[in-house]
Amino acid sequence: MTTDKADGEPVTGEARLRIEGGLAHFPGLAKEQTVCFGDLASPQRAELADLADEAGFFDCAPAETRARPDARTYTVGLTIGERSREICVAEPITDPAMAKLVSVVRRLSKQGGDDRKQ
Repeated sequence: MTTDKADGEPVTGEARLRIEGGLAHFPGLAKEQTVCFGDLASPQRAELADLADEAGFFDCAPAETRARPDARTYTVGLTIGERSREICVAEPITDPAMAKLVSVVRRLSKQGGDDRKQ
C-alpha cells in the first residue's frame, strides 16, 4: 500500500454518507453509501484526511441538525485510522471546510471508488 502522510503511514479507513430530506426525497433511496479508503487513490485518501482535519470533524461540537423545510440532512461518518465519528449536518452548511468535506464525501460515494488507484 502506498503511503499518504508525511510520516510514511498509509491513510486507512472509510467514508459513509446518508442523505435525507430534500424537495424530492425518496426514503427508499436514502440508504447509506460507503467508500473504503482501499478503493481510492492515494491523493483522494489524503484529501479526505486533510479535509477532516480542516473541518475539525473529529473535534467539533455537534451542530443543530434541524433542517429547513425541503432541505437535506447529511449524515457523514468517517473512520480514519483509529478515529471514528458520525455527525449530521443540515443545509445550508455554513462552515466552508465542512461543506467541502461533505461535498467530497458525496462525490466519492457516488463514484463508489470508480476512479480507484490504477
